[in-house]
Amino acid sequence: MLRVHFIRSTLILYILGLPLLSFGNPTKTSSLLEPIEKIPTATDSVSIQLSANLQSRHIWRGALTCDAWNVQPTINFSNKKFLVGAWGAYTIDNSYAEIDLYISYTIGNFTIALLDYFCPDETQRFNRLFDFHQSTTQHTLDLTLSFEGEKIPVRLMASTLIWGDDIDPTSGKNFYSTYFEAGYLWKRTPNQEFDIFLGATPFKGYYANSLNIVSAGIGINQRISLTDSFQFPIFGKLVINPYTENIFFVFGLSLGIK
Repeated sequence: MLRVHFIRSTLILYILGLPLLSFGNPTKTSSLLEPIEKIPTATDSVSIQLSANLQSRHIWRGALTCDAWNVQPTINFSNKKFLVGAWGAYTIDNSYAEIDLYISYTIGNFTIALLDYFCPDETQRFNRLFDFHQSTTQHTLDLTLSFEGEKIPVRLMASTLIWGDDIDPTSGKNFYSTYFEAGYLWKRTPNQEFDIFLGATPFKGYYANSLNIVSAGIGINQRISLTDSFQFPIFGKLVINPYTENIFFVFGLSLGIK
């Protein structure tokens, strides 16, 4: 089994593209934005994006990563079709920490990305960052492919954990745990949008012991206008994992600079 500290969240999901403080008209960004996991995608020009989320807990593909308030900083460097970045998660009670490095390439509506998940124990002085031995590493590599529609706001994502801390304890070999997610974005108003999403795994691995739906729910992103030029985005999501029979409700807010 995966170690407990490798239970995730976004890309990612959620996270990279919802600025908390928006000055002027909001701009479209791409990210590991919750509630539907989005692969980080490049913009048409060179850019640097810095953002951070504060949220009540973190859910990753239907699993609870941490149940404490946590800060999630993100930085992205984008050059046309290529993007490199880093995302972190740090609980206020020091019970969980994670830092993910990733690179992606976007062509048309498709993005392919490679992510390196690493969960250090911040109570320890040494955390084996440079340990890449299969049997002892704390890294997990995730290869993902995503599609984002333009005329129809449908999002599709496929992910396989291709190396690292995703080991079958019986055989000692990789599970190659695989996850698929689909979502539909409904933009109700310029300042309010809803995401409906569904995620499943096709076989035994990290997410479940067999073919199962492991994540389903709805999220809302809303920008609260304090003045004509100042907005305060908040978000929430309700997630159900039919396999584990769990339900989660998450609230958060964001801060971003572009």
